[in-house]
Amino acid sequence: MIAVEDDTARELVTEAPPRVGMEKIRVLVVDDHAAVRRGLRELFEDQRDFKVVAAAPSAERAMTIAERDELDVAVVDYQLPGRNGLWVSRKLKRLPRPPRVVIYSAYTDGILAAAAVVAEVDGLVSKGSLGSALCDAVRSVARGGVLLPTIPAQVAESLRRRLDDEEQAIFGMSLAGIARAEIATILGLSEASLESRLWELLRKLESTDQLAVLRTRERSTSGGR
Repeated sequence: MIAVEDDTARELVTEAPPRVGMEKIRVLVVDDHAAVRRGLRELFEDQRDFKVVAAAPSAERAMTIAERDELDVAVVDYQLPGRNGLWVSRKLKRLPRPPRVVIYSAYTDGILAAAAVVAEVDGLVSKGSLGSALCDAVRSVARGGVLLPTIPAQVAESLRRRLDDEEQAIFGMSLAGIARAEIATILGLSEASLESRLWELLRKLESTDQLAVLRTRERSTSGGR
């Protein structure tokens, strides 16, 4: 379940038992800055329990790699040229063997967290965090954990007001941690119809004024990309 509270957002961590047979955590890095990709690769390769499968400069390249190679965790920059990290997460989760997904962003507030839930992101980590914290987040989600900020109730309510009745129901059940298959059953939707509604819901959440401001700040922090 994803926490929705009135208080200032704080991290919610839940973990499942370790995945059977998992040895080194196979990681994909996705960032459009070569220096960042290199830095993350070096950080992860210094961890004895990590194996960096590849580092991709774009969403499209990330999907090509993910369709070819087995991955445990994808570490994806939120602000990418063209398709962003939330798009990457939703596409990765449609694969036959979907990896866990960690989005890292300069701003990890409740607004982005709400959209991240719909995009099926497993972890949201600030770029201001220490490298050790990012590594710990990768380990946590690889074990089945969820690492997302709590979503202030006023933020959730503000976002809901932009949605139609069915989208509000899907959004609310997503925040409550209800599985996609169960949401489809409750609403009497086919899998394809729910998938279409989720894409439209994510589009509406990403078009909100609050998230637009966050993206502007992110681009500024990242040097105007």
